[in-house]
Amino acid sequence: MKKWIIISLTVVSLGFIALNGYLIAKKDSKVQHTVYVEDWTRVTKDDVVETFDTEGVMMPQEEYKIYFHEIDKEFQRFLVKEGDVVTAGTPLFEYITPELDKLRETLEAEKLQAEGEISGIDDYISTLLDYQASIPAPTEAVEEVFALEEGLEGGLKIEVDENASSEMIVSAIEQEIYKQELEKSKLEEEVKKYDSQLNTIDEQSGTAMIVSESDGIVKEVNEKLGNPVITIVSNVLSVEGLLTESQFKKAEMGMKFSADVNGEKKQLEGTLAKINPYPAKEPEVNKENHYQFEGDLTEQSETIAIGAKATVSVVTAEAIGVLTVPEKVIQEGKKPYVYQLNGNGLITKKTVQTGLGFNGIKEVTKGVEVKEVMMVSPENVPKNNAHFVTEMKPTRIKKDAFKEFSTRDKWEAFLIGLIEK
Repeated sequence: MKKWIIISLTVVSLGFIALNGYLIAKKDSKVQHTVYVEDWTRVTKDDVVETFDTEGVMMPQEEYKIYFHEIDKEFQRFLVKEGDVVTAGTPLFEYITPELDKLRETLEAEKLQAEGEISGIDDYISTLLDYQASIPAPTEAVEEVFALEEGLEGGLKIEVDENASSEMIVSAIEQEIYKQELEKSKLEEEVKKYDSQLNTIDEQSGTAMIVSESDGIVKEVNEKLGNPVITIVSNVLSVEGLLTESQFKKAEMGMKFSADVNGEKKQLEGTLAKINPYPAKEPEVNKENHYQFEGDLTEQSETIAIGAKATVSVVTAEAIGVLTVPEKVIQEGKKPYVYQLNGNGLITKKTVQTGLGFNGIKEVTKGVEVKEVMMVSPENVPKNNAHFVTEMKPTRIKKDAFKEFSTRDKWEAFLIGLIEK
């Protein structure tokens, strides 16, 4: 071949390559680009749960302190020991009340005296009634009335004029009976008061016992009788632990948590019940603070021991049953966007709105639909609506993959393949 022909072909070839390179690289060029898509994913419905993890320990939910006040009491003996399991009503210790016993004796003597006076008044009223019945009619002589007065045993406490008529004597007796009944009523009220005081003393005196007001375990018994003399912890457990400063800012009472307890197969659930805003230790320069928290369990386990260690995962935010994609699908610009792989072989740029993101998963609140296909690594997309190809990997096709397709999807794929053929 002649030399000039070779040179001409070489120049034309280089010019063609240069022109195509220019058209491909030119911004907004109409030349179609074919992009090889290595990784892609589908939009799915999932839960996005934001959490943080901390360590905890299983502890009794409540602690009950039993006190003994020595005023007017004398301690006798403890009826429980440390480690005993108690229920509501279990006797804890005995005591007596010597001072109240003396007071009871005094009150009983005063009550007996009052009852004696009431008995004397009853006898006196009975005598007056008998005497009143013996007074003669008004027509009889008054001398006979006085004779009856003088004949009564012990005499009477009423006084009448020697010229008084029978009517006057009867009236005087009735007044005396009324006076004695008023006195009797006062004494009866005193007896009731003594009875009430004695009942109260009986409740507090003698050999008395203090009983437990709740179920639990005896944590401590103070043999030296220093208050509290007995400490009882409940057998209802909660989880306690410490939060770092960053965790403290996120945590709020009422937040849900899950706890993996050593030796337990089942994960425990609960809510944060208390967060102490003051650090567990006195704050120091150049040392991070920690804050104590307590969490109530929604369900108790009889196999968990007090003091068992647990890993606590606190839920700070969650979006349940939302549309999600891997976070690396979302591209950041003036507005977040994604690249969708369409059924016609084109890559389409779509603006989206995002929500909660955690652990590599991002919620998409607007702009996509479930099962739409998104490009995972769109760094090499040169322009919108570019063509794409993906690698065919038949070895990855398994029976389980077909279960994800609905009956309609299966028939649609079959008909498309039949028509294309």
